[in-house]
Amino acid sequence: MTSAPISSPAPLHADLLAQWMLREDVIFLNHGSFGAVPRTVLAEQDRWRHRLEAEPIELLGRRQPELIAAAKEPLGQFLHMRPQDFGLVTNATEGINAVLQSLRFSPGDELLTTNHVYNAVRQSMRHIATRQGASYREIPVATPVENGQRIARTIIDGLSDRTRLLVIDHITSPTALVFPVEPIAAACAARGVELLIDGAHAPGMLDLNVPATGATYYAGNLHKWACAPKGCAFLWVAPHRQADIHPCVISHNYGQGLAAEFVWQGTRDASAWLTLPAALQFMADLGWERIRYHNHALTVWAHAMLCERFAVSPLSPIDGQLLGATATVRLPDPLTHLTDDQAKALQQSLYTDHRIEVPLFGWQGAQHLRVSCQVYNRPADYHRLADVITAVARDL
Repeated sequence: MTSAPISSPAPLHADLLAQWMLREDVIFLNHGSFGAVPRTVLAEQDRWRHRLEAEPIELLGRRQPELIAAAKEPLGQFLHMRPQDFGLVTNATEGINAVLQSLRFSPGDELLTTNHVYNAVRQSMRHIATRQGASYREIPVATPVENGQRIARTIIDGLSDRTRLLVIDHITSPTALVFPVEPIAAACAARGVELLIDGAHAPGMLDLNVPATGATYYAGNLHKWACAPKGCAFLWVAPHRQADIHPCVISHNYGQGLAAEFVWQGTRDASAWLTLPAALQFMADLGWERIRYHNHALTVWAHAMLCERFAVSPLSPIDGQLLGATATVRLPDPLTHLTDDQAKALQQSLYTDHRIEVPLFGWQGAQHLRVSCQVYNRPADYHRLADVITAVARDL
């Protein structure tokens, strides 16, 4: 990830927002939650849906393996994955559940993660640990954080002799921090601990080489920063563990290898997967390097500006070394002391009354917001957010 000065970048084009399906009267600062689909990509998905309905037996019953293989090819090239090493799923949480449900744990085994874990993954890990008699534990990674080395050292020091599986985020959902996964993976390998990376936000946001992370398992979303339709994600598994990992839905191809099993998981709408090459091409036409530089530079600037406007300390270094294309900022007093229900009401008011879509949530006893920065966003969007939040805080 390229470092950027604390100044807002020039837009890639004059009006990219018009190329997305988003409402033009809403300031959309929440690309990180569910992504957003460009118009041409949605049109391509509609074409696939029409084709699938026109020839359901030919395309689903007979040709689905070859169609999925063709859709996987550009993704494999994009993320440096061999086609036999990954399968397509609907979202990263499903991919993580496929791993968790495939593994077998014994009493005394430990499932380990951090307190930055995505809550759905937390619940999945707790469920598996309870069902199999293992234990579940979270390593506290306190904020503010000084650098990636401190994150890595905290997590590595948190490993125990009982740790069987470590689950970490590549980019954390609540705090928007880019975790240094490679040194953590190396430490896990040295200790015989398997590593599952939740890469929900990483594909498209980072210049990502999945096998080079050193993970045993890697799940990533493509409907977020790769701008594919919703329901498009992948699960990559290291070759030596593929025989033991199966989809959440066991179907006809059981025992035929990872790629074959994930091709057919029962009847489902495969149009999101088949549209993936169009989404990757749309973003490639804009220029992946340009996209990542723009989004990171806008994030570094927005993060610094919001911290200054709110008079709060940043959760991570102000130079953006731990940021990708999202940033989490504590709300100003007295909003930081709102209850969760009050923060939920404020988030709804931001959308209903001010036409701003941005997530609010509690972290370590204080209320925060998280902004996303995609190529269709402009500095004025974040200035408007700051104006509204500071006005609400002043009038409370």
